[in-house]
Amino acid sequence: MTTQQIKGQIMNNLMLTNVTPEKLMPSKVMSSRIRSSKLKFTMKKSATADIYSSAIVTFAFISIIGLLSFSQQANAAEEEKPAHLVSVESVKKEQVKPSIWLPANVISRKNAPISAEQTGQLLWIEDVGSQVSKGQLLAQIDDRHLKLQLARQRVEVKQYQAEVDYLTGQKARFLKLREKNNSALSEYERVNKDLTIAINEVAALNISVEQTLLALEKTMIKAPFAGNISQRFAHVGELITIGRPLVQLIDTKHLDIKIAAPIAIAPFLQRGSKVMVKWNQTLLELPIRTWSQAGEQASRTFDVRLSADGIAILAGTAVTVSLPKQAPKEAILVPRDALILRENETYVLTIDDELKAQKVSVLVGQGVDSWISVTGALSIDDSVVVRGGERLQSGEKVRFLSDKKSDLIANLN
Repeated sequence: MTTQQIKGQIMNNLMLTNVTPEKLMPSKVMSSRIRSSKLKFTMKKSATADIYSSAIVTFAFISIIGLLSFSQQANAAEEEKPAHLVSVESVKKEQVKPSIWLPANVISRKNAPISAEQTGQLLWIEDVGSQVSKGQLLAQIDDRHLKLQLARQRVEVKQYQAEVDYLTGQKARFLKLREKNNSALSEYERVNKDLTIAINEVAALNISVEQTLLALEKTMIKAPFAGNISQRFAHVGELITIGRPLVQLIDTKHLDIKIAAPIAIAPFLQRGSKVMVKWNQTLLELPIRTWSQAGEQASRTFDVRLSADGIAILAGTAVTVSLPKQAPKEAILVPRDALILRENETYVLTIDDELKAQKVSVLVGQGVDSWISVTGALSIDDSVVVRGGERLQSGEKVRFLSDKKSDLIANLN
């Protein structure tokens, strides 16, 4: 029923109400008016429901049209998206040493607690994180009692030195008298003995003075090597005893990477040969510096050390290292630049016949100059992306500067 029809029916009801015969009973007239009011309310409610239904249908129709338009625009934008400009290289096969990846830790070659060598109150100490040079002051202990001791010892030295001077003169006089037989031999020997004792006493006191000077020097705790203060074990005002650790000093320049390697790989290690190290989504090539000539009986492992001098890495950092485990054999090689390192995986991007990028997960092995051996679903002459792959996703189209695949050099976006 339309709104116009509803209105027409209401008007008809009103007209019927107005022409009610005068002889009609009052009760019947009242009943007719009540029915007319109910009919009006019902008609209004039905009209409102029809209006709401029409609004909902209209809104749904407009939404569908909007979604279809957005989908068409997205498809058009996707179709118009240009292919990524990349550089590629062909996979090759060469002789390399099979490797095993092992967890390792970065350590400092010099890492020592610096302890006090004198007793006294701590007056000053270097703060944590301070970079210090060799011989730089790390802490200062109260030295007033040692200075007083040194002053007393120097006075004693002067006192006995005066005795030595006197007895030296006496010995010279007794020697002249002895030559003329004017003095007894015993007197000369007594003076000579007293002079010897006085000389030795002066020497002993001089040694005591040197010891006190050394003790004074040790109240100033200095760095035995250049490094960084990583920990502090005492605070200003504390009473420090001999042997009490004050600070932890670490050499941050001369670092090693320590690996607990299986004893079985020992025959394949060569001093100075470079191996791969993976750290913080970065691949490094570091030389083997040395290794232990004895293994641990419980774990069947031995320590291998790589030189990490000059690398911007903190001691204590966890890394993984690739060490040779067998004699050389053929392996698949890709350029180092083709590797894309992520926290949970390492992969390369290959190019298929439709010029689309495809992601291939790989395990990294030994490095050979600018190439590196990998294990994965790769074949010889597969094309891998070496430039422009950082923003490239699997399935996206690529293009080259030349239509020929042999011309593998392209510019970055």
